[in-house]
Amino acid sequence: MTEDNTLTKALADVRARRTALQHDYDRLATELTKLRTAEAALTSIVDGVPLQDIAVPPLSDGPRSSAGEQAGSQPGGRRGARGPRANSAKGRLKALLGTAGPQGLSHAEIAERLSDVAPNTLNTYLSMMVTGGEAVRKGDFFSAAAEPETVVDPDEADADAAADPSDADAAE
Repeated sequence: MTEDNTLTKALADVRARRTALQHDYDRLATELTKLRTAEAALTSIVDGVPLQDIAVPPLSDGPRSSAGEQAGSQPGGRRGARGPRANSAKGRLKALLGTAGPQGLSHAEIAERLSDVAPNTLNTYLSMMVTGGEAVRKGDFFSAAAEPETVVDPDEADADAAADPSDADAAE
């Protein structure tokens, strides 16, 4: 009889611990979901990616990887090889500067044309683009950086030399 009582107490203890852990798990899952949503919103702002294009991974029971590992495992990162998307704030800013002409646009003109972009975001993008060589600042005006001269790909040069034996003879 005491053995049944001991097993009943053990079962009750296990159930109470499982219930407590389930409550903690639910609380942590809710907090994790909130953090993932905040991370997606901040990624949208920082990277200029529309919020709809950022998938917030659902909670699963499997092992979780950090956001850095997930971004690193994606081929080409979040934006891909094409750079910023045309409907992102940075993409629209690049397009606007590209059509600005030789004089460029003043900060006020840019802010007026991109009225849906927050002023701090606009300042950050302009600063990053000037620093990165994507835009040129001339006094109070910004314009797109000049396209670099086309550089001959060494593989293409080798293929051209192989196709034209007269060039190879001249080189010898």
